[in-house]
Amino acid sequence: MRKLLLAGALALGAFPLAACQTTSSSDSGTITAIQQAAVAACSFLPTVETVAGILAAGSGTVATAAAIAEAICAAVTPSTNKSARLKLESTPTVDGVPIVGVFVK
Repeated sequence: MRKLLLAGALALGAFPLAACQTTSSSDSGTITAIQQAAVAACSFLPTVETVAGILAAGSGTVATAAAIAEAICAAVTPSTNKSARLKLESTPTVDGVPIVGVFVK
């Protein structure tokens, strides 16, 4: 009886974990396309989590891979405006999502 209860509890516990999976294969392709577009535009490779967060934010202003890459590049590229450079540097964001990644050669 204990084995049956344990097996049932483990089986029921797996259902909520399966629901946590949020990245499908189509999302993976979209994330890769955005990462490649950002690298091509400004040599910055955002993390998968960063891109997924921007996609989840669902802003209408960044609806395409190119637009999202452009927004990421605008956020991470240093400003030429002197007054903007004098401000304290903070973590760049797009639609409230912190941009994390690395510059690549």
